[in-house]
Amino acid sequence: MRFVFLLPDFNTSQSWHLVQNLISQSRLQFLKDWARLRMMRTTVTFGGTLNVMRHCWIARNCGADAVIATMSGRDTYGERGIYNLPYIRWADRRADDICIVPDYVTELINEVKSPAIAYLQVPIHTHNNFNYQDSRVALWTDSPMMQEKCRATYPNKEAEIVPNIVDSNAFPFIPQEQREAGLLFAFPRKNPEFISETQKYYQERGGTYWRFELIDGLSFDQLTKQFRRPQVFLASAAIEGCALPPQESMAAGIVVVGRTAQGANFCMQHGETAMTAESPNDAAQCLRDLEDAALRDKIAQNAHKYISSYFPSEEPARFWQKTIRHYASMV
Repeated sequence: MRFVFLLPDFNTSQSWHLVQNLISQSRLQFLKDWARLRMMRTTVTFGGTLNVMRHCWIARNCGADAVIATMSGRDTYGERGIYNLPYIRWADRRADDICIVPDYVTELINEVKSPAIAYLQVPIHTHNNFNYQDSRVALWTDSPMMQEKCRATYPNKEAEIVPNIVDSNAFPFIPQEQREAGLLFAFPRKNPEFISETQKYYQERGGTYWRFELIDGLSFDQLTKQFRRPQVFLASAAIEGCALPPQESMAAGIVVVGRTAQGANFCMQHGETAMTAESPNDAAQCLRDLEDAALRDKIAQNAHKYISSYFPSEEPARFWQKTIRHYASMV
């Protein structure tokens, strides 16, 4: 029994950039679909990708045979990936493998003859394009919001909520007073307008404590080192899948401010584990409130306690022990 986690190859080469541009400009939908399903490449290491890698790592730690599958069969992530996991070619999967397929290529489940799991992390990629009613197919998702989305998309089949995995070793708790005073991090690739407008409204309200620093394009190791610095993380995404950056911030002792991403950031409880704000104007007011060190300390402590259930040795390990037993009983 082996668990096979399908992921795209990572490729930022100029040649792939040119090919990608040609494909995107094509009017032939079948060509776009072929490239998405048969080439499966990405230029960004998304949080959901790292979450899949962590699930593979924990499955292995729980005694399972588990590998990552890509079209190339090689580890193309390097330092952008995690844990030195074994890789195979997707074409080399075995007839009895349990295949975990990401949401944006769930059509591939129809080609899998063995047990398969559709891992549905992102609402915009949740589509009824595979035979989900097949008894060999299971559905996984990662939040109450996504579970409701799955109920609407896949009627008569329940999607199991799978715990996100927050790496407590990579994001150790550092108290607010040991962080850089007034430093705020934000990811510009996630709704930059929300970030810039929040900054504008904050300054218009007379705020001077918080200074905004935009970070992007970092490897996982670089990101974990940078997360030792700020006191606040601004969650700016309108829609999130597994919403790992806010949860990793909570683990690290960074106070999260911002959008609940249509429910995906279900760990954000206003005034307790985060400061929620669905508009830049509200976010600016939250930042003024967070100039209070006592409020920051309270939220940072509460958030760390809440998110600790997603540390590898807690819910994720129990989930994989149960999952391994379930599939072993089917052999």
